[in-house]
Amino acid sequence: MNRCEPDPYRVNNAIRGPGDSLFKYLRAAIAEALEIRFLVAFITESGARLLAKPLREAADRGTPITILTGTYLYNTEPYALEYLVERIGPALRLQVYAETGRSFHPKAYFFTMPEDSEVFISSANLSWTALTTGVEWSYRLRRSLVPADYEMFAGEYQRLLTEHSFPVTKEFIREYWREWKEKNRNS
Repeated sequence: MNRCEPDPYRVNNAIRGPGDSLFKYLRAAIAEALEIRFLVAFITESGARLLAKPLREAADRGTPITILTGTYLYNTEPYALEYLVERIGPALRLQVYAETGRSFHPKAYFFTMPEDSEVFISSANLSWTALTTGVEWSYRLRRSLVPADYEMFAGEYQRLLTEHSFPVTKEFIREYWREWKEKNRNS
């Protein structure tokens, strides 16, 4: 096997899709996580559809799920927000980044596991293409191996969630639909 090609049976820390997609790692982590937290610049309908079922299964196990996303440049699709809320239910805490005058482009997927915690720092937003067939790079940090780095990312996630976001409500989605349609009509 060529050194640059991922072994399909190995769990890698450096994930270089498309031959080693982030989706398979996220799906496996979701299946055993005690808590799930995503930080993504945007969510598309395709990404919501891809992850809704495994996230719903986690919610049915009692796993709390928090997703912090952005509306920067109107890349998040309003239907994706609706779909996640409808499919996952009350276990989902869906928040929108709200600091004005600043771009918002992070991508990180946090999982608290029974024996450890991990975060995937990634170039992949929550879209089908990014998580499955796109050229996206991701790196897994395990808390047990690099606790200071893990805590730095987890702390910043919590700060953004607490200080710079608000909940996605039906009213927010209704207004965002209006703004999104207007923006996309002119582009």
